[in-house]
Amino acid sequence: MAAPEVYLRGVKYGNWSNTEPRYRFTEQDGTYTLHVERLEGEFKIASGDWSTVDFGASSTRRVTESGEYDMTWAGANFYCDGLDDVTLSFQYDGSRQSTLTVSTNSHNQDPAYGLSGTLPVMYINVYKDAAHSAFDNEVISKDLDHKNYFEFSEYWIDLNGCEWMEKEGAESIGSAETPLPLEIKARGNWTRRGFSKKPYKIKLGEKQKMLGMSNSKHYTLLAHADDVFGYMRNYVGFNLGKRIGLPWTPSQQPVELVINGDYRGLYFLTEGIRVEKGRIEISELEDNVSDPKMVSGGYVVELDNYDEENQIRMEERVAPGVNINPDILRITWDTPEEYSELQERFVTDQFSAINDCIGYNSDATWSYLDLDDAARYYLVEEIISHVEAYHGSTYLFRDRGEGQKWHFSPLWDCGNAFVGPTDDFFYRHAIFGATWIPSMRVNDKFNAKVRDTWMWFMTSCYDGLEADIEKYADHIAEAAKTDRKRWKNSPVPQGGAAVSDNSDMAARKKTVLDHLRAKLGWMKCAIGDYTASGKVPEPERDDTPAAPLPDYVLSELHDAIQETDAPVEYYDLTGVRISSPEKGNIVIVRCGYNIRKVIF
Repeated sequence: MAAPEVYLRGVKYGNWSNTEPRYRFTEQDGTYTLHVERLEGEFKIASGDWSTVDFGASSTRRVTESGEYDMTWAGANFYCDGLDDVTLSFQYDGSRQSTLTVSTNSHNQDPAYGLSGTLPVMYINVYKDAAHSAFDNEVISKDLDHKNYFEFSEYWIDLNGCEWMEKEGAESIGSAETPLPLEIKARGNWTRRGFSKKPYKIKLGEKQKMLGMSNSKHYTLLAHADDVFGYMRNYVGFNLGKRIGLPWTPSQQPVELVINGDYRGLYFLTEGIRVEKGRIEISELEDNVSDPKMVSGGYVVELDNYDEENQIRMEERVAPGVNINPDILRITWDTPEEYSELQERFVTDQFSAINDCIGYNSDATWSYLDLDDAARYYLVEEIISHVEAYHGSTYLFRDRGEGQKWHFSPLWDCGNAFVGPTDDFFYRHAIFGATWIPSMRVNDKFNAKVRDTWMWFMTSCYDGLEADIEKYADHIAEAAKTDRKRWKNSPVPQGGAAVSDNSDMAARKKTVLDHLRAKLGWMKCAIGDYTASGKVPEPERDDTPAAPLPDYVLSELHDAIQETDAPVEYYDLTGVRISSPEKGNIVIVRCGYNIRKVIF
């Protein structure tokens, strides 16, 4: 069926009965758009016959600012006192309900309506074309679902007199007169589809130390639309990750976000997961590498809970005596983004070996996984009772070369923190599944490391967390109220949920502190009573040797053996000594005290 012609109807727009071309919406793939120099007076949106399409307000509704307005079939009139340079858009699929998006295309957006005035403000403008002829409001549609970048975009950050953040090294970046380029796209899975307040990934035109964080082009704007704990799930998890000494834990800063002049509420500008200085500092590995000398690293992968194309899947091995149903282990490659056959073979072999070791309750696990980081990562997830840990958004990385292991890090998306009980281990209540950790918890070496790390951490590093939570709650309390005003009674995507209400930060803070205190009290009995001892030193790092590289991966020794003064001897795989290997041979090399299997 052809898309109907739809018009802006009203006394100011060719009268109610006229259908002037200049007030006709343009349609593309079910999205209708119209730009008018001025929106004023009473209006509706309807087809020429008033029967194919007839949208109004659910009750007399004033349009006073950029934003989203519910439309109802044959409803009351909208009314606007006067807005200049306005773009109207809505989606129509034949149903009798829709949402009208209103935006003013003026760059004079400081201050935007609805700001609390207590935090830095990030302004983003997203346009339909390089000429910036009109805003592209698909980026703020409640039904935005795709993850494609909006390329014609710009931003600036106004520190807005935020003194506490200025003391941390934050600065304003750009201005309304001199905005800077970026690209923006939606991110996440359920949080993208289920809420009108969308999370975003942004890529800056040039590296910036955004609000005192690491120098990079890559950041995320997390909405935390489902966080009913005062936006503290990630904050507390990340704080613990930094305190316990995981290799790298992202930093975040609260901001108020304005897109295309529309106040979007309280967001959290967060360092994205990247292999680069100041974040995951390992050897960078390009896409589709087939060089055997490069293929051992560096990698960042995610234990995922969604089926993806760039993914390795296998059934979880379960250790003897562990009474759980095996999960599907999904290893999604994050960095690099595309694997050659050799890269996929190497990562598959590595995780198959880890999976087998964990399933047999073998200490050989720790020749592939760094034991210390595994224990530290687990303790953070246990303290915050995160029932989705080890099921999704669980990242591991491996650097290049011999002697390297996989590390649990960085922490990311503590989206189901504080859901688990305060009187039991979280993984016993992980309704989605918790890959590996139930089997790891029957391994004596792992449990000993967990206990030693726990005793050190609680006596040396935990103190101060509650004070951090108090300050954090104070910093964002007013913005949490304005966020609630922005999203209260806003339209919800089909099958989605309303944005969480965190306007009472005092109550939310108390809930989090009560949960932490109760959980720590239980863990003190379950893992070790740190109050019965003095300050405990940090445990020494585990010295389990790393598993050797497989035959098809060339080691660093391959290039180094010709440069050493130590005697070098070559043997074939039957043990017979040979004078020198030929290219492509697999041989045993003795170089001083080092013995390696090497491909030449």
